[in-house]
Amino acid sequence: MANITQPNRTDKENENYSFRCADAGFTGCSWEAKGSSPDEVLRKAEQHGREQHNLTSIDDETRDKVRSKIRHAA
Repeated sequence: MANITQPNRTDKENENYSFRCADAGFTGCSWEAKGSSPDEVLRKAEQHGREQHNLTSIDDETRDKVRSKIRHAA
């Protein structure tokens, strides 16, 4: 019996979720995060917010807003 293997998937192919900073209200920001899960994208967005927008604390309301803007690729 032949051994059938799955095609190699790159990390980019596994990045099924995305978030754009502009969608959360930072309209002048073109930054976008992609990841394999909503939690991964949220972590990247939190880091971006701290480093680029000087958000010193990210509360649950802000996290919920970001989560609501994370999109899943079809």
